[in-house]
Amino acid sequence: MRKFDIFSQKTGNSLKTSNPTNPNPLNLSALRYLKSDRGEALLTAASKAIDQGLNTQIQLRKNHPTEICRAALYLVELRSRAREKFPNASEMFFDRDGYEMATRAEVAAYRAKRLSNCSEILELCCGVGGDSFFLAQNAKVIAVDLSRTRIEMARLNCNLQKKRDILFLVGDANHFAPRTAAIFIDPARRESQQRFRRGQEYNPPLSIAEELRKSTPNVIVKVSPAIPEEELPHDAEIEFVSSRRQCREGVIYWGQIATAKRRATILPGPHTLTDDSKGESPIGSPGSFLYDPDPAVVRAHLIDELARNIDAWKLDSQIAYLTNDVMVKTPFAKSYRILDVRPFAIKNLRQYLRQKGYFPAEIKRRRFPMEPREIERSLRVSIGDLPVVLVFTRIAGKMICLICENIGI
Repeated sequence: MRKFDIFSQKTGNSLKTSNPTNPNPLNLSALRYLKSDRGEALLTAASKAIDQGLNTQIQLRKNHPTEICRAALYLVELRSRAREKFPNASEMFFDRDGYEMATRAEVAAYRAKRLSNCSEILELCCGVGGDSFFLAQNAKVIAVDLSRTRIEMARLNCNLQKKRDILFLVGDANHFAPRTAAIFIDPARRESQQRFRRGQEYNPPLSIAEELRKSTPNVIVKVSPAIPEEELPHDAEIEFVSSRRQCREGVIYWGQIATAKRRATILPGPHTLTDDSKGESPIGSPGSFLYDPDPAVVRAHLIDELARNIDAWKLDSQIAYLTNDVMVKTPFAKSYRILDVRPFAIKNLRQYLRQKGYFPAEIKRRRFPMEPREIERSLRVSIGDLPVVLVFTRIAGKMICLICENIGI
């Protein structure tokens, strides 16, 4: 096992500078500088310099080292981008990969509540601490990452939120033999701009988690929503989490923490849908309303469960659209009123829309050969009195267009 460098938030031990060949300017030396009084003043000036142009940026370099200025401008730009992900982004520290890979605040808060019965959690691959702070609300947390720089970022970010009782370790998750009640792993899923979908390409790979579960009561692994279905284990709970109609992540739960086979969770809420093992829902013709399930529901393969939940049926066995005759409000799908159903033929559809005074405010599709922009260009209908949603799909192998009204639910 690798020897670990240990430093906790309570001791504040110093750190060494990371590899100077790293193109990321935000190394350990830069972090220490930016946390000083001079560094905080530089960050304030850098925020203004981003908007004021090159001359102001040149002026910064007269008062601070060039590499530190680069790091400050780099961080300020990332903080601006991260506002929609972290409420306190303007004070946080991260590099580009650390920011992009970090769990969104609302997702991390939800997961921490799911793990609230775990008194101690070992967090492997903690990154910049996106999960660490929330996990520490209810548990003793030991946070581990291979990167000294990321560990320092995580420590600083948790300090911002007054969480000083987290123990941070620099170590390799591939060579870790812990004894703890629960392990949470957020493996690296990219390298040099390349994203990895397959679990064995992660660092650490899924096989490491499968080994850890043999000696640990609860193992939780964050995975890409695009992970191939055949790589998902059959002896675990698989959850897909969506926020603002985007499936943000998949999560594998092994052990006592697992309470279902499949789960779709919608945030904010949370709203949760689980498998009921009751088989497939019926198939039928379009009713009065159309339901477009949330991406987490689709990815979790819970279309049939949702259909039973809202007393609906599928349009086709292979397509994730549902329909019924009595509108049911649900957090698990967007709802539309079906105005008409038309066979797909561009010329006839164009004429129909113009006659009705409809214009396509939105174009959606599932299992349809044309992209929405291609359809829009072909229709050449950009004006009209009534906005409609055009839904292109297949029913029993035939291409159709559902003309719908967005009812805002």
